[in-house]
Amino acid sequence: MRITGITYAVRKTHKARYVILAIAILLFIAAVTLIVVSAYKSWQLLHPDKRPIDAFSSNIMPEYRDINFRGADSTIVLKGWLFQVKNSSRAVILVHSYGKNRLQFGVDTVDLIKEFMNRGYNVITFDLRNSGESDGKDCTFGYYEKDDVKAAIRYARRQGYKDITLMGFSTGASAAIMACSESTLEDSTPMVDAVIADSPYSDLRNYFYSSLHRWTGTPPFLFNRTTAFAFSVTGGFRLKDASPVSVITAENVPYLMLMHSRNDDLIPVINSIELYQKYSGLNASGSEFWQTEYEGHASGYMEDRDKYIERVFSFLDRVYPD
Repeated sequence: MRITGITYAVRKTHKARYVILAIAILLFIAAVTLIVVSAYKSWQLLHPDKRPIDAFSSNIMPEYRDINFRGADSTIVLKGWLFQVKNSSRAVILVHSYGKNRLQFGVDTVDLIKEFMNRGYNVITFDLRNSGESDGKDCTFGYYEKDDVKAAIRYARRQGYKDITLMGFSTGASAAIMACSESTLEDSTPMVDAVIADSPYSDLRNYFYSSLHRWTGTPPFLFNRTTAFAFSVTGGFRLKDASPVSVITAENVPYLMLMHSRNDDLIPVINSIELYQKYSGLNASGSEFWQTEYEGHASGYMEDRDKYIERVFSFLDRVYPD
């Protein structure tokens, strides 16, 4: 059979159509995969398993009182402990990181609590939403958690504590900065005197775009932005609104101490550098930045407790010189 020019052209056209169809199908499968994986990973991030509170021996724990208070929107109940010191108006509120609970460092947190008490600080340590024993169904890397911190600040004020410091770790540090910036009395006086921020992010959107793969394990180029978008939609907020560097002011964060390791592989130190550059430009005398060489994320306390405690209380001695 002789193949004419017309027959050859028809076969070539059919072949091109098959190629185009195959490419379209592959692109469709890739798009569906991208959407499904992004949605699944965002759901996992929003709903981590609650970490139970470590068992501890009663003889190592200072006397404490079980406490509970409602979150800022009154829809959830937050639970924690209050360690009281007689005749002191000072209090420190510990704010744990994503996926942890009121004992940021497990049982080792008790030694940190004792250090604060020995220096005259009442200590409030509590579980953020969807953590430990607290209510809630979502973890939002600090955005809604800032409301939990604001509720803890109001609880501390109701107990008569007027000199309040927030000490946050990782995402809890970012939540603490945002909560402090939104916590003022009717005359605009800040309700918090100081924030100690150990390894925070400076802006959640920028952090997710550059580093979300560190949490999800997916290729960053393909999934960081789509998973971040799915996270914000499912979580019900805009990532750009979770931005400590945007809301921080010299008035509403009177003193700020940043701690961050240059070797942090989860939240890079550039985040604290950005926060320090912004804040020190507003309030140089109230700012401090301790860059360390420790390995891991927010690991300074566990790596060298003596040095960590020394730096923390050296800073607080500036906040409360009397």
